[in-house]
Amino acid sequence: MSSTLATGHRVRRQRRLSACGAALLLTTASWASGGILLDRIIVEFPSDQAPRQDIYVINEDDENAFVKVEVLAVNNPGEENEERVSLAGAENVPFLASPARLVIGPRGRKQVRLVNLPGPGATEQVYRINVTPVMPPLAKQTGATVQVVVAYQALAIAHPAEPREALQVTRSDNALHFHNTGNTYALLAEGRQCDDQQSNCVDLPSRRLYAGNQWTIALPYATPVHYAVTTYKGVREQRF
Repeated sequence: MSSTLATGHRVRRQRRLSACGAALLLTTASWASGGILLDRIIVEFPSDQAPRQDIYVINEDDENAFVKVEVLAVNNPGEENEERVSLAGAENVPFLASPARLVIGPRGRKQVRLVNLPGPGATEQVYRINVTPVMPPLAKQTGATVQVVVAYQALAIAHPAEPREALQVTRSDNALHFHNTGNTYALLAEGRQCDDQQSNCVDLPSRRLYAGNQWTIALPYATPVHYAVTTYKGVREQRF
């Protein structure tokens, strides 16, 4: 993936934008930004299903919404050297979002088709899809203003041909260490730990661990820790 993706525009890490909406401040001519939503922000491509999925962009305004769609390939997902590379203008792109531009009527919705062109491979592939309102064509220039635009970014995960779950966990009294040695992600969420009397409980942080990722969290107590662990197989409650 390196030579093809290197031709795309390199994008800084955007952890706070991942799989959520983000407000962007833009200095533009005055225009109606269009309130948009996505019907889902996490899209998975199981290896035993067709390599295409659809998402819908919904226009909540009473004016037309003009929207740009851009795909970013994620290299080294979840690592300190994670890199997001735009596929716009690249040759032989591995992942496609079509159409790249939309005009959505008032209170309407339109489909964006996502296609994992090579199909499942040996390793899991991760992509981000930016969905951003843009200025309408030939918008009347009435002076510069600060415009708040709500953009969205969806997460797309293409499962490997033969997914293998292998989450290694080591525990000390005051720390819990996770190491994903499999070839597909594990999502740790709804973490919780209580003291010996079950009278004081704390919520623990959540994180998606991609293949190869490691993560250590500090623990307030020496008691068991409970997490909901999501993998390609589904969700399970686990005690550490």
